[in-house]
Amino acid sequence: MMDTRNPSRPSRKFSRVYVAPALAAHLDGGGTLDEWLAGRQPLASYARISADQLDGEAVGIGRQHGHNTANALLHGCAVVMHYEDNNITAAKREVKRPAFLQMVENISSGQEEETGIPIRGCIAIEKKRVYRLPRDFVALQDALILGGEGIFIEEKRRLDFVNDDGDIISGLVTSGTGESEVRDTRNRTRRNAVDRAKEGKRYGAPRRFGWHGASKAPYRETNEKINPTEWPHMINMIKRRAQGKSWRSITGQARKDGVVSVRGNPISEAAVKTIVTNPAWWGGRVINGELIKDPRTGNPMIGDWEHATEEKDGVGYETWALIMAGIKSSPLHSGMKDKDPKEKEEQPRTRSYLWSGYTKCGRINELGEPCLSGLNGNKQSGKNAKYGDIYRCGDPSCKGIARRAAPVDAYLTGLLMAYMDKHFSGTEEKTAPWPDADNLENLVTQRSNIKRSLLEGESDWSDVGDLLSQVNRRISTLEEERTAHLQNEQRRNLLRGWSHAKWQSMDLAQKRKLIGEVISAVIVMPIPEGRGTKAPFDPTLLRVSWKKPKAPSSPQGNPGREGDRSAAPVPG
Repeated sequence: MMDTRNPSRPSRKFSRVYVAPALAAHLDGGGTLDEWLAGRQPLASYARISADQLDGEAVGIGRQHGHNTANALLHGCAVVMHYEDNNITAAKREVKRPAFLQMVENISSGQEEETGIPIRGCIAIEKKRVYRLPRDFVALQDALILGGEGIFIEEKRRLDFVNDDGDIISGLVTSGTGESEVRDTRNRTRRNAVDRAKEGKRYGAPRRFGWHGASKAPYRETNEKINPTEWPHMINMIKRRAQGKSWRSITGQARKDGVVSVRGNPISEAAVKTIVTNPAWWGGRVINGELIKDPRTGNPMIGDWEHATEEKDGVGYETWALIMAGIKSSPLHSGMKDKDPKEKEEQPRTRSYLWSGYTKCGRINELGEPCLSGLNGNKQSGKNAKYGDIYRCGDPSCKGIARRAAPVDAYLTGLLMAYMDKHFSGTEEKTAPWPDADNLENLVTQRSNIKRSLLEGESDWSDVGDLLSQVNRRISTLEEERTAHLQNEQRRNLLRGWSHAKWQSMDLAQKRKLIGEVISAVIVMPIPEGRGTKAPFDPTLLRVSWKKPKAPSSPQGNPGREGDRSAAPVPG
């Protein structure tokens, strides 16, 4: 087979043809072609670069073959031969492309001439990798009609060269700077970004908060080195969000600390969200809605820029996964694919009153049943403004219960403080290790070994395809269980380490989460007949329902402290 490389005179310009590595390994191991194909259509992978400017041996060509091999599987096909013209243009009539000409000849005859391996079509990442001139298109089309089955796949799209209605050839006679050229350039840029991400390399982008920009003296690239002035503020934002603090309170604290954006403006809530949800801070990347993972291990690919680690900063990938699990709004996913609408949890309403929603209407309706609609906080206006804000029933057909917010907050918060002092003071915050961590790591390693054996031709898809699907499903299940475990531990740590100082340090969102951990509802009973609406606040009309015991384990030296919740009497 063809190989124009000359070891004595190294050059970026060469052409070569060889059997696809996965197939070659299978055949060398004593397997047969039919076993390896398993009913798939055999294709030629064509790769070409006009000007090879990448360091290494034909890196760009190798990337193209990698994309072609993966995309062929989407159409029930398999790459059996590699044809490549490196550092050779396809736009000049006088330039010969030996590998392209060899591929056309092999497709016409239906097989590679030396090995007899059948070829039924061609796959490439772009049409322009294969042909730029009308004569080359006609030669390829004739070959596909004569010897193949008309199969030509451009990246993930299958084109019909046998029944071409003129759309395919029309692009050859139009301006090369039109919409098609712009689209091809954009796709090429996207593929390059994906390839660099898979290799763990930095990517070109404006300076991110927390990193330095580019510099000549000392030399550094953009977003390569940590900015020691901004870094502590970013880590603080991440930790506060992982603790459950709201975006608003995180932004407010950052502004108090004098934090400004990369452009020198006061930090905004949108900027804080972008900073915290971007996986770059722990070394990760998201491309096309998927977290880039190391193909050898299946673990998230860690980039070659300075980033946070658990040992150094106390936050890492698991912290990011916990934060992202609590984000429902797709613009905050930093490119992550959104959940299926059927699987989305209902987004909780944003509340600005401490006990809004937890207080329920106890008015008896016309059916003789309690209303039980949530009481919402409302601002008073006009002559009633002097009485302050109120909690009012949110049911439009009821609205029969209302109480002044200030005394309700003071009384219920006092009950909560007494309850927490009794059951949770003296406990310690801790995060219990997830018990299936080793199981997940073993499955990820198993998946990587299966994929490697497929690529190297040691295994056939027909033998391991079902096993790989089972492993993928189990990994997905365990990853969901790990996220749920981290969320549960976060909720439990709201109760652990209890003190009045901790309550004062919480923002409104955290306080409401803590309330939800120990209180089911507070039924607000109607004012008895004969008593005026302006009568003094009566706490006996608030009926508190405490949650059943579901306590985290207690620390050593304080046995049973967190488990004594069954009685849960309302403190007097």
